[in-house]
Order: sequence, then C-alpha cells, then structure tokens
Amino acid sequence: MMVPLIQQLLQGDEAVRSLFGDPVRVFPSTAPQDTALPYATWDVVGGSPTNLLSERPPGDGWRVRLTVWGKSTSKANAAAVAVRDAVETVGSIESYNPPPDDDDTGAFGISFDARLLQLR
Repeated sequence: MMVPLIQQLLQGDEAVRSLFGDPVRVFPSTAPQDTALPYATWDVVGGSPTNLLSERPPGDGWRVRLTVWGKSTSKANAAAVAVRDAVETVGSIESYNPPPDDDDTGAFGISFDARLLQLR
C-alpha cells in the first residue's frame, strides 16, 4: 500500500479511541467542518523505500506530520500524548513543530512529525 497506515494504527489504539471516538476523528489533511474536538489531521511530508541491493525493498519509510486539535492547550496536549504513545509502538517521533495557527475554530493545536516503517 502506498499510503501510510496511520489511520489504522490510531483506530486500533484504545487510548486514542477513548479520546477521539470510534471511529476515531483522524483525517488526512483537513477535518470536516464542525468536527467535534479533539481530532487530529495528518499529512505525508516524506518517505522512501527501504532499498536493498539484492531484492525488492521489504518496506517503506514514511514521515507523517500529525496535528492534534483540542478545546484548550491542556486538552490538545492530552490528546497529542495519546497519539504520540500509539505512534511510538511502531515508529518514532522525528520533531516537535511550532504550534499551528488556529483552524478558524479557536481550537489549540499541537504538531509533530513521526517516522513510520510499513512492511510490504
């Protein structure tokens, strides 16, 4: 699959589901208007196959930017911690990013980039 499995990863995490609902409020790029808080959005910011000289790559490495939105900084932080913890079960956090501009709802955002390995 040529799309990172971030949605599936977060849907499968109990702590994320407890905060983001079931199905989880996690969306590629932007959330639908009037989505309940907290929610998260994600974008692919890079990636490459794990190349080998003698055979096809066994997997793909993805860098995904996640932004978690909440009603307050503390609520956004609690939701971001749940997402971070789920991501770190299969990948790593690459960077913490400056806070994003509000999303026209007055919500508070926390953004970070994650590195994920997806086996083929």
